[in-house]
Amino acid sequence: KTAAIYDYVINNIRYVSTAENSANGYIPNPDSILANAGGICFDYASLMAAMLRSQKIPTRVVVGYAGETYHAWISVYITGSGWIDGYIYFDGNKWNRMDPTFAASATDEADYKKMVDYISNSGNYSVLYYY
Repeated sequence: KTAAIYDYVINNIRYVSTAENSANGYIPNPDSILANAGGICFDYASLMAAMLRSQKIPTRVVVGYAGETYHAWISVYITGSGWIDGYIYFDGNKWNRMDPTFAASATDEADYKKMVDYISNSGNYSVLYYY
């Protein structure tokens, strides 16, 4: 279920740069995000969290920084492992980060590889808040 929701969001929601300057106190609305098929990182993370929670998959929205940029992503709870901060799947060796905003931006195989390298490095992320 988690992978299907992740794939749906990264394939159907586009990044809307004009929304980057949202008003202070902005609260994402999953219905609006779906209707507009777009949003910013907070929208991607909030939509995924709402969809995963609707399937009884415990999920947190994480807000912090990716590099120097204010950013949002998600964390899921895996039975037997606990909260997996920012990770979605196990490739046989390690958990891999779930950042739907960056994943949706990969346009070809080279972009995808750069994106995976970036989001796999936990040093690129710093957490401020969990919701």
